Amino acid sequence: MNIRHIHEVVFLIEQYNKELTPEKLVEKIGDTWGTDVRFAACSGTAFPKEYAVDFLLYRQKAIITETGVVALHPSMQLCNGHEEFEVAKSIV
Repeated sequence: MNIRHIHEVVFLIEQYNKELTPEKLVEKIGDTWGTDVRFAACSGTAFPKEYAVDFLLYRQKAIITETGVVALHPSMQLCNGHEEFEVAKSIV
């Protein structure tokens, strides 16, 4: 199963720094991790890549700028669940 942590999408947004529209970000996610990739957050079940942007917008980790590109929310902070997720993923 191709499951990544949603924080990796945050890092991808950071890497492309206001260059990608939501549609291009979903495309870049597929190019980076495969079209079958699913994402999990620290406290939830895995969801398809098509929901990654909406999840990050809802959780106030990302915003859509006036020019229509995805950017990190100015007050965005990562939670502390990433390391635990990596351990759990390696067991599955």
